[in-house]
Amino acid sequence: MSARVCAAILSLILPAAVISFAQALPRQSVGRPLSVKVDSVSLRPDLARVYGKLIGTPHTSDRVDSAVIESGKKHYKATDIDGIDFKRYFQWEDEGVILVEIDFPPMKKADGWLVLKTIRGDVSTRF
Repeated sequence: MSARVCAAILSLILPAAVISFAQALPRQSVGRPLSVKVDSVSLRPDLARVYGKLIGTPHTSDRVDSAVIESGKKHYKATDIDGIDFKRYFQWEDEGVILVEIDFPPMKKADGWLVLKTIRGDVSTRF
């Protein structure tokens, strides 16, 4: 097979492989100082509360502007984080972990993606 034929075949196959690989990666920017982990979810008649951790680089800060749970075709927008309105800065101390409680409207089941909107972009985790 000639080099041109091999190059043509690779130019068709390689982009699809890269896109497939990129879609399998977590929905978080590379090198971001912030990540989120869901520890548990409490489903109550009046609200759904997500208990989790914001994990960041010690002695840095980041602002969380909003949170959304994407569950199938439904999207639930958070009402508050730690009893305070959004657009709030969090600062990581030595351990780099901040425990948070995020309240959402009532929902029947707790699964999907938790997406945090920050000033540096979206951060998400599957739970």
